[in-house]
Amino acid sequence: MTKLRHFAVLLALPMATWAADPALLQLVMPDAKVIAGIQVDQTRNSLFGQYVLSHMQVEDEGFKNFIAQTGFDPRRDVSELLIASNWESNSPASRWLVVARGTFDSSKIAIAAQGNGITTTNFQGVDILTYSGHGKADGENGIAFFDATSAVMGDLPSVQAAIQRRKSGAPPSGQLLAKVRDVSSKNDFWFVTLVPVSEFAGAMPDPNLSGAMKGNLLAAINEASGGIRFGSTITISAEALTRSDKDAQALVDVVKFVAGMIQLNRQNNPAAGQVATLLDTLDCKTAGNVTTISLAIPEQQLEQMLDVMRQQNRQAHKKPAAPQGN
Repeated sequence: MTKLRHFAVLLALPMATWAADPALLQLVMPDAKVIAGIQVDQTRNSLFGQYVLSHMQVEDEGFKNFIAQTGFDPRRDVSELLIASNWESNSPASRWLVVARGTFDSSKIAIAAQGNGITTTNFQGVDILTYSGHGKADGENGIAFFDATSAVMGDLPSVQAAIQRRKSGAPPSGQLLAKVRDVSSKNDFWFVTLVPVSEFAGAMPDPNLSGAMKGNLLAAINEASGGIRFGSTITISAEALTRSDKDAQALVDVVKFVAGMIQLNRQNNPAAGQVATLLDTLDCKTAGNVTTISLAIPEQQLEQMLDVMRQQNRQAHKKPAAPQGN
């Protein structure tokens, strides 16, 4: 069970200049309210992606054993990833999917899954590796490989429905698709949601952040989209549809206030100084009840900021030297 859990977690990790692959979008449930995606190849081959990989140290023995037994390394073998949900929280109708394009040795993965509480079932000619969730309420989950380059993972009904959609050959459908095509064509990592931002509060690990997301300001955001495009300049953009023009302007005012506070403290902290410099390109404006935010960051400048933060973190955790005897 542990091995497959590693696979499930790693495949779902958020790891484009191209729009999202229509063949992957075809697998997404038509009633999806949240969709996120990443062009892993584009990100991995960017300057920032190479910087991240160069500083990534994976020492977890379970992860190493998983790679050895399955031949699957998500850092290398995934090229595109989509994550979707209908966001029916705390409901038996809740559905989720992770759809991936990459390189998969399905036979080796299936062999590694044997003896770990995993069963194989066949649905309309496609084998599904089936496993139970963490609790009874989670039901059964599954992973299916259509071929050596595409896979889907999710709750079992969603995986089965994805298989049916693929076999039907029906084009992608759903309320979010037009927005997905637009946002995914401009970003390497992107997201689109019809769910009010405040509803994500329960998914936040930090209770303070969770509480902040339930505040009136974020509760006013009914829909949102955005993404990151990597390159010599990293571009971050977001769009929020709020309840009213007044809410949109209030959101802009808060963003500008926070940016201003960081700017005022740039002399007091090296990391804050780096962040303040990056905020010089911040553009935040409204058009009716829509707020748009964009930020362009030189890639080398972002690396420098992360280096400063990493150094400060090391110094903060460095043990004080033992007192010298006289």
